[in-house]
Amino acid sequence: MSDMIAYGGAIRASHPRAKGGDPLTLARLELLKVRGSSFWWMWLGMLLLVSAWLGMAFMKRAGGPDPALRSVAMADGEVYRIVSLLAPILAALLASRIAVLDTAERMNVKWLSLGRSDTARFVGKLIVAGTAVGLCFLTPLLWVPFAAGALGFTTDGSFAALAWTPALTGFLSAMAVSAIQLALSMTIDRQAVGLGVGVIAGMLGSGLDPMGRPVLGWLFPAGLSSAASPFVRSGADGVPAMPLAAHPWRCVVAAAVACVGWTLVSAAAVKAKESRR
Repeated sequence: MSDMIAYGGAIRASHPRAKGGDPLTLARLELLKVRGSSFWWMWLGMLLLVSAWLGMAFMKRAGGPDPALRSVAMADGEVYRIVSLLAPILAALLASRIAVLDTAERMNVKWLSLGRSDTARFVGKLIVAGTAVGLCFLTPLLWVPFAAGALGFTTDGSFAALAWTPALTGFLSAMAVSAIQLALSMTIDRQAVGLGVGVIAGMLGSGLDPMGRPVLGWLFPAGLSSAASPFVRSGADGVPAMPLAAHPWRCVVAAAVACVGWTLVSAAAVKAKESRR
């Protein structure tokens, strides 16, 4: 209760500066709202879960007897593939939680009384929830290449591109998924719908690459990490390989454009729901 009172006071104090809907101010108000809530415990648990899962997969590869499999690109690619499966599920959970917090102490009514539209609230929520989900994948996608390099894994091409292009593409994919999940949470009263969509989307998105149809990922956010993947599957003499694409930074740019597009679509859905009230 005290946190909600403090949050309400912070809104009133910040209202004159937030009149223009500054994204940083909106994000700060969202951070004040989730302070002391279970949102951060959920996020920390997700980060530890993803890191532990991928850490065990990395240790298995590091302890393998086949030197051909001790490649920085393959180790990072193995981590990258998990984005399409887990990002929609984690985004659905955090989006549902941050949306439900709006109903606590009638905070949604306070937002409206201070002139904050649903679209403005969406922007603030996306900055907080989208960044949280993205960090769950950005963190391991950055530490795995450095850990693999320190253990003597082979590196082909630019190490900087190998470390940053998958991490940034994974982060942008998580942001795009978070935008859609937030739109679902803010426009549909039953939060179970968004959670169900997240699970189904994760299963579909993670199946595109094995089916050899990553291009279909451009059709929905959960498939973005597959469609814009900076890795190329190849193999010679029966030895699997996963090198970077010839121009991996183009994949990052494409993912950024798609992320902006899905964010605009999500914001339009929220605004349409608001205009019908």
